Amino acid sequence: MQADALDPAAAADRARPAGASPAARHRTAWLLAATPLVLLLTHYAAVLPHEFAHSVVAWLVGIKDQPGNVDWGGTGLLNVLGLVDIYENVDYRAALDAGRFWQVALVAFAGPGLANGGLYLLSRRFITSPKLADRPLAAYVLFWFLLMNLANLYDYVPIRAFAADGDVAHFRWGSGASPWLVYAVAGYLVLWAVVDFYRKVLPASLDVVGFAAPAARAAVLVVATTVLFGYFAIPGLLEPDPVSQFIARTSLLAVPAVVAANWRRVVGRDGGLAARPARPA
Repeated sequence: MQADALDPAAAADRARPAGASPAARHRTAWLLAATPLVLLLTHYAAVLPHEFAHSVVAWLVGIKDQPGNVDWGGTGLLNVLGLVDIYENVDYRAALDAGRFWQVALVAFAGPGLANGGLYLLSRRFITSPKLADRPLAAYVLFWFLLMNLANLYDYVPIRAFAADGDVAHFRWGSGASPWLVYAVAGYLVLWAVVDFYRKVLPASLDVVGFAAPAARAAVLVVATTVLFGYFAIPGLLEPDPVSQFIARTSLLAVPAVVAANWRRVVGRDGGLAARPARPA
């Protein structure tokens, strides 16, 4: 006689999908409830290095006299929550008038390229670390931190590759690069990262965190897609040029299509823990 026949609780545990124990369900509910706070903190953790990278590099190349005097943008609610008005406090126009072209290009690149790009690559490297297997909270926070850095890249290319101001415009002014060159080269890199996020990072991270329930996996898929393609498209909507507005509106329209295209992989039959068969007795 098998041991499970004498122990109904053991048999129930074996039949339950991985991650579906009461403790796992409680942890999932707790992490989902904490998601707004995690989003706020990881957004801060992605934006602040971006702005300080601009400021410090500007000081290093001699177009700013202090490395840390960023403009915090005031105490309005939108700025406190979203850092929408924070600015690196660099006078790009004066630097260009003084002939400091490569310095302007480097300073402009430092925010998205060095800070967000570097943090994205570090996050992508560690998101698959076996050390996260027993640290679901750390894995969950790192997942959103990776997305925030990726979204900060997406916010500039493709969303504002043709805008008349902002980091890409400053880079173009300093380097003389065509917006089409920036759009093509950086755009392919960002596209690769977005595809990798949905094909590998998102489903694998949900597995590590232990989100087995389809509803939990669906919630993360919808929120992540809305943040990336929705929230970070807003700056493009605020630009006066029609190209930026068109790209931003297209990004908004892509939200349901991206969710639908990834539903089966993330939530449905192909979706990680929720789709794994019970372990054999």
